[in-house]
Amino acid sequence: MITNTIIKTKNIELKIFEEAREAIIKLETLSRLLPSSDLETLEILLDKKAVNLLSKSLKEAEKGKIKPIEKFFKSS
Repeated sequence: MITNTIIKTKNIELKIFEEAREAIIKLETLSRLLPSSDLETLEILLDKKAVNLLSKSLKEAEKGKIKPIEKFFKSS
């Protein structure tokens, strides 16, 4: 029984690995065809930290927690 569970788990892990490998190959192929602006967008979307920061910022903006950009660039 335990052996069957281990084999099923290994098969699932192998399938996930193969799907990820295929996705990487597709991305590498398609990246040659994308304009630089789309590549930059893709890089941001693949960056978990950047996506989390953007999501947090958007939620804060929806709650009205925003500051005018002029406050960041005040001249002395």
